[in-house]
Amino acid sequence: MIKKDPPVALTDTLTMLGTNEYPIYLVNGGAEGAIFEGGVGAMGPILETQLAQLEITGDFVKQIFVTHAHPDHVMAVPALTKMFPEATVCASKPAAQVMQVDKAISFFCKADQMITDALQKAGSIGPDVAPQPLEEMRIPVDTYHADGDLVVIGDAEYDVLFTPGHSDCSLSFYNPAEKVLIISDATGYFVPDDFWWPNYFSHYGEYVDSINRLVSLETEVLCLSHNAAIVGAADVEAYFKGALEATEAYHARIIADVKAGKSVREIAGALGQEVFART
Repeated sequence: MIKKDPPVALTDTLTMLGTNEYPIYLVNGGAEGAIFEGGVGAMGPILETQLAQLEITGDFVKQIFVTHAHPDHVMAVPALTKMFPEATVCASKPAAQVMQVDKAISFFCKADQMITDALQKAGSIGPDVAPQPLEEMRIPVDTYHADGDLVVIGDAEYDVLFTPGHSDCSLSFYNPAEKVLIISDATGYFVPDDFWWPNYFSHYGEYVDSINRLVSLETEVLCLSHNAAIVGAADVEAYFKGALEATEAYHARIIADVKAGKSVREIAGALGQEVFART
């Protein structure tokens, strides 16, 4: 089952917030909560409204988890830390290093404004919704996490998985008790009419290995970072099968085009136009 149109409850302890384009996940561990995903800056005011509707107070969220250091996954973190001043920001060490670089965050701010403009043009957010200006060109991280770590959120426990391929700093999170898996962009960009845009931006082999590792987990709720969550074991299995097949076909096509003598610009242009048309 495709779940979208936040805010929407995925389980008794997991709620999808944000917008369809940029879901953000709230885990309720009973005594405390956590946010997974750092979204885009425009999610700040949207999350503030949604959390108020859910009666989530400023002392409830104790941890904010960044899945990887791309601009559409970190730029709401400063707003979240203001909403939840007791919360620690958690990320992989490579992601944290990127988030301390002035030049990177300056670029992220430019990308964030472009995304805001696109969301406003599409009608996904109102014309008055805008990112908050950053006080400094860095996004502080308090705690590093790596593969094999266990994070505790009140009564909930999530295993930390290093899932590179989309980026060199990507983390996924798995709750075996509730069979919830939060994977961000580890399987690419999914549009819920069965279209996948493979996003192996750092390494194809690692990307495929990460997908196969995620497939091996018993999952009933799969949390993506764009457009949807997938609920139901059979639907999650079908999703992974589709993502892997789309990735292998995409890569085979690129290899065939290279062997046929097409230039990088020509291949990238054709692929980019197709993705743009679908997304």
